[in-house]
Amino acid sequence: MSQAKAGSRRYPSTDLLSASGRALLGCGNESNCRRLAVQLTLDPAVRSLSFVASLALAGEDIDIHMLVAEHDDGLVAYDIVDERDDRDIDTEGLLLIALDQHHITLRAMDAVSICAQPFARHCERVWEYRSFDVDHSLRARIQRALKRERLSLRELGRTVGEPNIMPIVCKLICERILCCDLSASLDLDAWVACRPHRAIESSLIDRKTPEPMKPKPGGAT
Repeated sequence: MSQAKAGSRRYPSTDLLSASGRALLGCGNESNCRRLAVQLTLDPAVRSLSFVASLALAGEDIDIHMLVAEHDDGLVAYDIVDERDDRDIDTEGLLLIALDQHHITLRAMDAVSICAQPFARHCERVWEYRSFDVDHSLRARIQRALKRERLSLRELGRTVGEPNIMPIVCKLICERILCCDLSASLDLDAWVACRPHRAIESSLIDRKTPEPMKPKPGGAT
C-alpha cells in the first residue's frame, strides 16, 4: 500500500516481527490467533505483522483485537470467527467503518483454515527452532550458497558442510532470512531460498514496546 493512499493515519500496535514480538508467540498460548500469527510471521510475503487492539474512529477507539498483516497490495485484518465474541449490527458496522478509514481489508479465518495440514504442522515444526543458535560465519556461508539459486536442504547441507541442516534452516526461516514452501514438504528434499528483499517496517503503524497479547472477554485472544 502506498503512503499516498493511506495518508498519515497511524495507530498503536504490537510489532510481532521484532525479536521481542516473536518471543511473545512462544509463550505457550495455543489459540488459533497464536497459530495464525506464527504462520504469518513465517510467510515471506508478509511485510509487517501486528496485533491491533483498537482503531481510532471519530475520536473514539473501536475494539479490533485482530492480527493485521501488510502485504504488497495493502493491509489485511484477520477476523478469527470462532475465537471472537458475537458482534451486533452496530458494533459490526463501526468495525467495518474503522477498517475502511484505515484502509484495511477484512479477511475471515476459522480453525479449519488455520489448522489445515500439512502447512500448520510444518509451521509449528519450524517455530520449535526459533531459539536455535547459528553463528555468523555459518549464516554468511548459507547466504552465499543461496545467492543465485535455491537448493534442497540436502544440497545446502552438503554445500556448507553441515550434516544436520534442518534446525539451522528452520532458525533462519524464523528470522526471515530464508524461506521455504511450508505448504508442501519439510524434509531434506524441500527447497530453500533467501527471502526476497522487502521493507518489513510499515510506515503506517506506530511501533511500541510489545505487550502480551491479552485475551478478549469470553476467552478469545
